[in-house]
Amino acid sequence: MNMKQRLCILVSISFLLVVPVSAEPEPFTIKHYFRHDYGTVSSSLGDLNGDGVYDVVLSTDTGELRAYTLSGITLWSNMFDTPARGLSVVRKGAERYVLFYNNKNFVYLIDSSGNEKWHLYFTKQINSVSSSDLDGDKSPEVIVGFKDGTFAVYTLNKTQWRNENDFYRFYVLRLYTAEFAASEYESWDSYPLGVKIDLSWIFPDVIAAGERNPNITLYDPTGKKMWEIENVYPVEQVYSGDINNDGKMEVITASYKYLQAFGLEGRLWRNIVDSYIYSFGVGDVNKDGKKEVAVGTVDGWVYLYDSKGYEVWDDPQPVGKDVRYVNIDDFTADGTPDILVAAGNWSSSKQEIDDGVFYIFSTNGEKLSETKVNGPIKTISIMDIDSDGYKDVIVCSNYVYVYKNNFLQIFAMRHYAEGEKLLLRAQFDQSIDEFTKSKEMYTKLGDTEAVKRCEKNLKTAIEYKALNAQALELFAKGNSELNKGNYQTALDNFNEARRIFEKVGNKAMLATTDALISETSSKLQPVAPQQLPVNITLILIPVLALVAVVGGVVGFLFIRRRRKS
Repeated sequence: MNMKQRLCILVSISFLLVVPVSAEPEPFTIKHYFRHDYGTVSSSLGDLNGDGVYDVVLSTDTGELRAYTLSGITLWSNMFDTPARGLSVVRKGAERYVLFYNNKNFVYLIDSSGNEKWHLYFTKQINSVSSSDLDGDKSPEVIVGFKDGTFAVYTLNKTQWRNENDFYRFYVLRLYTAEFAASEYESWDSYPLGVKIDLSWIFPDVIAAGERNPNITLYDPTGKKMWEIENVYPVEQVYSGDINNDGKMEVITASYKYLQAFGLEGRLWRNIVDSYIYSFGVGDVNKDGKKEVAVGTVDGWVYLYDSKGYEVWDDPQPVGKDVRYVNIDDFTADGTPDILVAAGNWSSSKQEIDDGVFYIFSTNGEKLSETKVNGPIKTISIMDIDSDGYKDVIVCSNYVYVYKNNFLQIFAMRHYAEGEKLLLRAQFDQSIDEFTKSKEMYTKLGDTEAVKRCEKNLKTAIEYKALNAQALELFAKGNSELNKGNYQTALDNFNEARRIFEKVGNKAMLATTDALISETSSKLQPVAPQQLPVNITLILIPVLALVAVVGGVVGFLFIRRRRKS
C-alpha cells in the first residue's frame, strides 16, 4: 500500500468520525396540545362534523360543554347548570350526537353543532347513561340507569322504548350494555346467543341504608334472570366478547384483586393478583384467534393472562406507578397487538392521574416505550389521527395532548441502518430488502430526502450484487484453471476477482481469494537464469598477458646468448 492510498483511508475514517448519526425520535411525541379553560369532568372523542377526523368533547367543572378539533380549534360551546357526566359521541348513519347526564337528574342529547335536541328529567338519581343498538335496527337506543337498580330505555327521538325494569331491586354503580353483535359479527342474524341482546350487566357499588349487594347477575332483555353469582367486591370494569373463540359470548370482570371470566352458564375462571385492579385490556396478542387479558394494579404491576386464565408471562412487568388504564391495540402496525398502560399518582379529589406516564409493552413483555405526560391524565383515547396506519394516543385533562406515534419513522430508520450494515457485510440481497422497506416507509412519511438516500443505496447494493456475482464467476473460473494446472490463467482470474471483492467489500471472499493466489503463485515453475554473453576482451587479456610473458622470456634468453657469444 503506497502513501497515497494510506492518506485516502485516513481521510475516509476521519470523515466517518465527524458525521453525526441521526438519533431515533421518541416513540410518541406531542403533535398538538391546547389548554382547556377549566377542570375537566368528562371527555369523549368522535368525528362530530363528519370530516373523517376525530374531535374531542369536554365538560368543565363550571358546567360548560365544549367541542374542539384535535388541533385546538373550538367547534362550539354550550353552557349548562352543572357539569356533564358520562359523555359519549353517538352515531346514527351520517348523524352524530353527544349524550350525557348531570347530577341534577337530567339526560341531554346534543346534535353535532352543539344544539340541544332534547332533554329528559327524572325524579330518581341517575347513575349512568349509555347508548347501544339493542334491537338491531342500526339505530342506537339511550339507556338510563338509576341508583335504585332500575333503568329506562329511549330512542334517539326521545320515545320510551320499553317500560322501566322495576324488577332490578339492588343498588348499582354502572349499567353496562354490550356492543357485542356489532363488533364481533357481520350481521345480527349471525349472533350466536339464544337471546339477541345482552342488555345489561348490573354491578352494585352504592351503599344505601347500610346495604351493599355486589353480586353479579345476568338478565335477558325480557328481565328473566339467567344466573347470579355471589361476588364480594364491587366491579370496576367489564368486557363482553368471544374470548375463547367458541362462538359464544364471555364476560371479563375486575373487582378488587379478582379477575374473573363468565360465560352464559356462569363463572369460567378466577385469578387473584397482588393488589387492586382498576383496568384491564382484552385482545389477541399472539394471533391464535383467542383473546388475552392484560391487567394493571395499583401497586404498579402488569399481568397477561390467556383465554383460560393462565399467565402468559413468567413474571408480571413492573411500572412502579398506580395503573389506572390498560388497553390492547396494535401500535407498531406489525399485525400483532401491543399493550398500553397508563399510570401515575392517583388524585382522589380530582379523580385523575397526576404525573402521568403511559407505556407500550410487546407481546413478550418487552417495554417498547415510556412517555411522560406533562400534566394529569383524565381520559385516554387511541386512534390513528393522521391515517398513516399507526395508532396515536390522545390524553385529556385540563390539557388535551395529541401524541403522534413515531414508530413508522423509527422503523424506517432502523431498516435503513440495517441495510447499511448488510451492505458493508456484502449481504446484498438482505441489504436490498432493508433499503426497500425503508424507502416504502419514508415514502409514507413524505420524507423525499430520505427516499433519495434509500434509492442511492439501493442502486449501490444492486450494482455491487452484480459485481460480486461477476467476481464469483472469475473465482470459480480460477479454481477450474487451477485444477487443470493452468496456473498463470488461474492466477489472472484470482487477481481480477480479488480486485472486485475488495471494491464491493466482500471480506470473506477476499481472504479466500488471497489464500488461493498464494497457493497458485507457489505452483508456478521458476524461470531458469539466462547465461551472460561471452566478452572477447576478457578472454584476450589473459592470452595477451601470457604471450607477453612468453615473449619476454624468449627475448631475455636470446639477448643472454648473444652476450656469451
